[in-house]
Amino acid sequence: MYTKIINALDGSFLSDLSMEAGLIIASRTDNAHLIGCHVYASRLHRTRFEEMEPGLPEQYQEEENLTYLRDTHEDLISEGLQLISDAYLAPFVEKANALDLSYSGLTPEGHHYVKLLEALREAAADLLILGAAGLGVIEEEPLGSLTERLLLYGEMCDILVIRQAWQFKNRPIVVGVDGSPNSYQALKRAVEMGQLMGAEVEAVAVYDPFFHSTVFQTIASSLTEETAEKFNFTAQEQLHDEIIDRGLETLYRDGLRRAMMMAEEMGCTIKTEAIAGKVYAQLHHYAALRNAGLVVVGRHGLHYEKESVIGSNTHKFARLTPFNLLVVRPAEDDLNIPELHKNEETTGLIWDAEAERILQRVPMFVRKMAKRSIEARAVEKGLGRVTVELVMQVSGKMGMDKK
Repeated sequence: MYTKIINALDGSFLSDLSMEAGLIIASRTDNAHLIGCHVYASRLHRTRFEEMEPGLPEQYQEEENLTYLRDTHEDLISEGLQLISDAYLAPFVEKANALDLSYSGLTPEGHHYVKLLEALREAAADLLILGAAGLGVIEEEPLGSLTERLLLYGEMCDILVIRQAWQFKNRPIVVGVDGSPNSYQALKRAVEMGQLMGAEVEAVAVYDPFFHSTVFQTIASSLTEETAEKFNFTAQEQLHDEIIDRGLETLYRDGLRRAMMMAEEMGCTIKTEAIAGKVYAQLHHYAALRNAGLVVVGRHGLHYEKESVIGSNTHKFARLTPFNLLVVRPAEDDLNIPELHKNEETTGLIWDAEAERILQRVPMFVRKMAKRSIEARAVEKGLGRVTVELVMQVSGKMGMDKK
């Protein structure tokens, strides 16, 4: 699963929990090498001391005394911080030895997140483990600045952010699946982690049908009566409410079926759930309801743009969640995502020619969702074909008349 793991350590409570997680994962993984890393910043302290020199009492302003202070401070900072770094790594070394793990220690000097990013690249690490916050944690800050920067710029590996003890007794692994390739890579990692830890896996798909309603309400308050009639606003609003929203759910449930098939190919049976609402908020609520031992999400989702360093839902969730979180980078190679069988994907229904003609009136960008929604209604009614009457019944007064 992961063979080169960097554990960022600073002696804080969450750092100690992250160390325990790293040791457990490495001990259960073949050929894993674990690197304990603490970055210290002696140059930062040296610069600060130089900036404070003009404010020292008069007796210390003489060059001889000032030189002595500089030398003493230099020894204390350089040697002292190195000793502190070694002290942070000592428990890691002791426990790694006890578990007979392959490990090494790393104590670079410099700016914390910069040096950690360099270490990740140089080691070609595939996993970074660290606490959600470090020694400077405060109640008002849900995510430490170092951790947040690594989440933003650590695209070269998966990142495990620790907030709780690493244990899975009666606690599932929850993974978000939105149908994007990165979400299926997240599913793969979730299943692998579940197999490693003996934990059940639950895949959740969150779709947001309420956004369109909000947009249409805003548009409605802006349009004149004449413009609304010309735009056929009432028909378009119904199209979203009755077709697109239902089609969204169908698309996301299809994604979950693919997730189930993918998990089964890996020898795992998973539970699935489709939920309507704001993505990061509903994933948060579901994880809380299930008391998740770990939540797994892709770094990016369906609306990925190359300029984006991390998906907005992933970023917001990382700030919000009180649970351990694994953020998964996209797969380097194409994933083998299962295809739905034809009868699962299209139901195999026959469309009357006139019903098909009416469907063509639906805008191209939502036509696929509209078709799935209509076919789903036909299946519910036990029909073997899609008729004009069914299309009109589902579509209501949406401007898709028979003329």
